[in-house]
Amino acid sequence: MTALLLSCCGLSLGFAQYSDRNESREADKEVDRYLTLVQGRDRAGADVMLCGGDDTSAVQLPGMNQPNWHLPLVESFTIVNTWDWSSVTDGHGRGYQVRLVFADRSTAKVEMAVEVIADDPCIATEIRF
Repeated sequence: MTALLLSCCGLSLGFAQYSDRNESREADKEVDRYLTLVQGRDRAGADVMLCGGDDTSAVQLPGMNQPNWHLPLVESFTIVNTWDWSSVTDGHGRGYQVRLVFADRSTAKVEMAVEVIADDPCIATEIRF
């Protein structure tokens, strides 16, 4: 009986760890797809991926407050760091530190988040372009 109980508990724990890894992979794919759309300047495609409402904030980049500012062309991006987060009020998701390299060779490091709402990941940090 004890062996059966332990194996059931072990299976549950193993499944929970698998689910977390699976969610992390899905979030990684989601942020990669979003950044690829930003790089390709596909505003409609990128906007569809946003969480929307108060679940979305905007990345702050130097010079954004200047008149006629626009995001330079993104030549490449690299995910530098990731972390998982959880909150009683905001649910859970994955954070990213991303290095953007622009066509003019300037760079910027930004923090982004993928939030899981009703089991679906969405982009919680918009890059305006």
